[in-house]
Amino acid sequence: MTVNVVAAFLAKGHEADVAAAAAAARVATRGLRAPPRAAGATRTARPRTPAPRARRGIRGQAGKTDGRIGAQAGGSPGLITHHFPSLSALVAAAYETLAMSLLREIEHHAGAADATPRERLQRFFAASFSAGLLEPGLFNTWLVFWSLIAHEPAVRAVHDRTYVAYRAALESMLGELGGTVVAPRFRLRPAGIALAALLDGLWIEASMNPRTFKPAEAVAMCEDWVNALCAGAFPHLLATRGGAARARRRA
Repeated sequence: MTVNVVAAFLAKGHEADVAAAAAAARVATRGLRAPPRAAGATRTARPRTPAPRARRGIRGQAGKTDGRIGAQAGGSPGLITHHFPSLSALVAAAYETLAMSLLREIEHHAGAADATPRERLQRFFAASFSAGLLEPGLFNTWLVFWSLIAHEPAVRAVHDRTYVAYRAALESMLGELGGTVVAPRFRLRPAGIALAALLDGLWIEASMNPRTFKPAEAVAMCEDWVNALCAGAFPHLLATRGGAARARRRA
C-alpha cells in the first residue's frame, strides 16, 4: 500500500523531504478568505500569503515528493493525488499504519496463550525495547509525525486514536493483572496513562542515546513499576479509599 511506502520512505532518511512537503501543503491549501468578523470587532492584520513565486515553489516541492513516493510505490507520480486529497492526509495515513502495525507486532509477541498476566506484561516490555524498535531511522520517523501534531488536524486525530489504542492494550493487560490475588484493585485508566508514559519516556531516551541504559534495564524498570503497583505503592491509583489506607498501613 502507498501508506506503507510512505512509512518506509520516511524511515530511509527522507523524513525532511516529507516534512517540508507537508508544511508546504499546509500553506498551499490554507484558505485565503478570513472568517467573518463579529459586529464591533476590531480589524486585525491579515495573514500574509505566499508570493506567486513562493507558491510555485511550494507546488514544486510537494509535486517532487509525490513523485518520489509514487515511484517507490510502483506507480505514477499522480498516484498520491489520486488516492489522497493532500499530502497531509497521506502522512496521517502513514502515521496510523505504522503506529498500529507496531502495536499489533508488540501485542502478538506478548499474547502467548499459556502466559500469565505478569508474563504477558513482561513480554510486552521486552518487545517494546527490541532492536527493531530502537533503530534510529524509526525514531526519526516518529519525530516527523510528532512535529506535525500541533499543526495538522488529521495527524493530531491519528495521534489521539493510536494513543487510545496503545493505552487500551496496556489497560487490558493491567486489568487481567488486577483480577489476580497478587494485586489490589486499582483504577485502570490512570494506571494505563502512567505506564504508557514510563514506556514512552524510556523508549525516547533509549532511541536518542542507546548508551544511557540497556534494553534489559528498561524492561527491569517497567517490571519494578508493576511490582510497586501490585504492592499498592501508588495510593492514588487504587480503586477505593479503603484500599489506599490499607496500602499505607502496610508501608
